[in-house]
Amino acid sequence: MKALVVDVLARGSSGRRVTVDVIGAGPRAVTSLIEKQGVAADLYAYEVVIDEPKLLGDYDILFVSAMSSDYEGAARLKRLWNKYSNGPMILGGPITSSINVVAKLGYDVGVYGEGEESVPRLVAAVHSDFTGYTDLVKSIRGLILNYNGKVVFTGKPNYVSREKLSYKHSTRLDGYPLFWASRVYVEVVRGCSSFRRPIIPLPDGRKCIRCPICFGNDTPLEKRLRCPVGIPAGCGYCSVPELYGYARSRSIDVIVDEVRELVRKGVTRIVLSGPDILDYGRDLLVNPKPLTDPCKPGPNTTLLRELFERLYDSVPEFTTRDAYLMVENIKACLVNEEVASLLGKYLRGTPVHIGAESGNDNLLISIGRPSLTSDVRRAVALLAKHGLKPYVYFIYALPGETVEAAKATVNFIEELTRLGVEKITAYRFRPLPATAFEDMKTVITEASLMIKKKAIEVNERQKLYLIGSRLRAIVAGWHNVQHSLIAYPLPHGPVALIRGSRSLIGWLVEIEVIDVVNDRMVRARLLRRLKRLKPAY
Repeated sequence: MKALVVDVLARGSSGRRVTVDVIGAGPRAVTSLIEKQGVAADLYAYEVVIDEPKLLGDYDILFVSAMSSDYEGAARLKRLWNKYSNGPMILGGPITSSINVVAKLGYDVGVYGEGEESVPRLVAAVHSDFTGYTDLVKSIRGLILNYNGKVVFTGKPNYVSREKLSYKHSTRLDGYPLFWASRVYVEVVRGCSSFRRPIIPLPDGRKCIRCPICFGNDTPLEKRLRCPVGIPAGCGYCSVPELYGYARSRSIDVIVDEVRELVRKGVTRIVLSGPDILDYGRDLLVNPKPLTDPCKPGPNTTLLRELFERLYDSVPEFTTRDAYLMVENIKACLVNEEVASLLGKYLRGTPVHIGAESGNDNLLISIGRPSLTSDVRRAVALLAKHGLKPYVYFIYALPGETVEAAKATVNFIEELTRLGVEKITAYRFRPLPATAFEDMKTVITEASLMIKKKAIEVNERQKLYLIGSRLRAIVAGWHNVQHSLIAYPLPHGPVALIRGSRSLIGWLVEIEVIDVVNDRMVRARLLRRLKRLKPAY
């Protein structure tokens, strides 16, 4: 048997990748789980399969990883699979948080939440005798079975232990044409430590009663997972605690081995991935209890320092700047002087993302956020002081958002900009399955749009400061609308458009920013070629 894993993550409603320079950790983990069962597996980006659909005929089983917003991509892939193969189709990733989506799309099986327990057993069952619905498959928890249009859910799986998460994910990236220019995510933390609930009344009448299950320190895990009024854990708009559980750290040895091999294969940008990098090692501080408090205890700076030291010692390219190490999300309530200093030592000049979501504390409390505006102010100031580039997230049209809250958010964005924010990202609220807010409606008001407009205004203004800057960038492709080459600044920054021949694609170059195109792009001129990065096949 031969398996194909296809990464459909972040392709959006159009079925085309929204952010082209990102490679997530999930599909590589699934590929490893399949291979550990002795089954050959290949991993491809969605675009490769769509452009060369005949390759589907070489495989016996299809695994698709997608998000809720990737419905069209998953649907198109299913139609192509039926044309070129008749093997079973397995759907996984956040998209299966809506259990009925498996039958709607016509896949045979869906993997709900974590796959470390279910995927190996499913592969073994398929390898022996797959009929679409057998007692063997039915006995595996965490599966959604589509049996003649009837949906059977085998039950939520138990969250995987820290030890079972510490295996090396596949480092095969030849199925991603732009891996040498992409930010490749390496999972360091699974799950989230925020097990509080939103207190805003939900459409069906459920309302948090602020009981000790969320707000007490000694509540057992089994109770924290079962709110007495049935509200999923975490911020109201987020499904991570429900699907992937409380925060657990992968071992340093596994992370270092994986990163070292990826860089050796030509990866230039590594992102240490998790809902919060500052949760890394915090689970060990409360062991054997699960880590379900988002702010206490504080960061495990001893283990974080060891992680960064080991990575720099094992991957000399980080020191020579032939490759870059970055992190992504952090909770503002965990940022202090020691943490900011540590991150500044190893990650200076790189972005770090903070979820603010709103500039109104009452709204933040109502949606279940662990950090308030004072935490975000402190975090931004400290991180900027130590040489990092704070990127701050906001969500507009949140449930409970008032005109007062929207105005406070607009003012807060301006305040954070003065404190050193590099970029503001404003997302529109979308109700997601397996979240407390899954039945909420998105209501766009003039007040909500003020937040979006302010984010665009600030980002365009911030990019003006880049004019005249000299940057190193990777030329990764061609922009058909702008009729320019696309370049990604190192370690990260706005997309740069440059004039030149397509023969420059694959090169590391030095550029000078000369103009701002919009809130996401700048225009630059080529100064010189530095080094060819694209592998020759």
